[in-house]
Amino acid sequence: MIAGFFAGALLAGWLLTGIVRRAVVRRGLLDVPNSRSSHANPTPRGGGIAIVLITLVAVVIGVMLQAIRTPLALAWLLGGGLVAGVGLLDDLKDLSATLRAGVHLLAALLLLNAVDAPAVLASLGLTSGWLPLFWVLGSVAAVWSINLFNFMDGIDALASAQCLFVVLAGVLVSGMGQGIDTSLLPCVAMAGAAAGFLIWNAPPARIFMGDVGSGFIGFGLIAGALASSSRGSVSVWTWLVLNGVFAVDASITLLTRLLRGQRIYEAHRLHVYQRLARRWSSHGRVTAVYMSINLIWCLPWAIATIKSPGHAPLVSLTALLPLCVAAVAAGAGRSDA
Repeated sequence: MIAGFFAGALLAGWLLTGIVRRAVVRRGLLDVPNSRSSHANPTPRGGGIAIVLITLVAVVIGVMLQAIRTPLALAWLLGGGLVAGVGLLDDLKDLSATLRAGVHLLAALLLLNAVDAPAVLASLGLTSGWLPLFWVLGSVAAVWSINLFNFMDGIDALASAQCLFVVLAGVLVSGMGQGIDTSLLPCVAMAGAAAGFLIWNAPPARIFMGDVGSGFIGFGLIAGALASSSRGSVSVWTWLVLNGVFAVDASITLLTRLLRGQRIYEAHRLHVYQRLARRWSSHGRVTAVYMSINLIWCLPWAIATIKSPGHAPLVSLTALLPLCVAAVAAGAGRSDA
């Protein structure tokens, strides 16, 4: 079932992205380069619509096959749909940060309501007495995950490749634990669609994902993390390590800009991946480096969280701290001047 969902979504992602690309080109929906862009030529955007549609169809199929619980499916359909919808509107016409944040928070609450909160807390070594903390930190984590991929989707191939790695690696490590969880099927379909999209998005990109796709992927990954954690298959710590390079780059950049008194809600080109893309004049090289770090560093540590679940928090800290040091050394959040 896992292989079938992935293969079908990959083929559909490739075909549907091509259709979307022709449609947006006809309508003139192009991402025109500006001073904050990392690309030089006008490029169609909104290709993430293909990823969204394919994933949501997979959710419905999963429910019909009784592989996905109805509450989780509704969270994907309603919460994910809201995130994708506000992202699409933002792609077409810039929306206020307040409106986007409000929609993202609503989607986060829908997701948190669909998972077994005490089970998630138990996977973190906490009791049900920490339930209020689950709602507060869970909401923050979900909103951050949604925006995380938006921030990190600034060069060709990077966001779609990261989605592909995190999901496939998550499925791999789940097989090393209590077995592959069917709640991950929507994530598998999302990764397959992202792989199909990647064929069009590889440097030089022929279409961009847009906020409609990047925000949806961020929602999908936190949905998979919470669902699998609540069922005891893959802990939140494991997912955090797998997505470490993105989480660290975005977080250190945001924190640095905040400490420097910059307007953190304004677009910029100060993430590590953007700085490297300018320095190397290559999107493909940056993506290759990030994926290499994923495979060589993050994946082994993620496996360690599965093999030694009692030490998962310490293992995660050990994995992420060097990435934080590297991000600071690489100038995350600092201007080139």
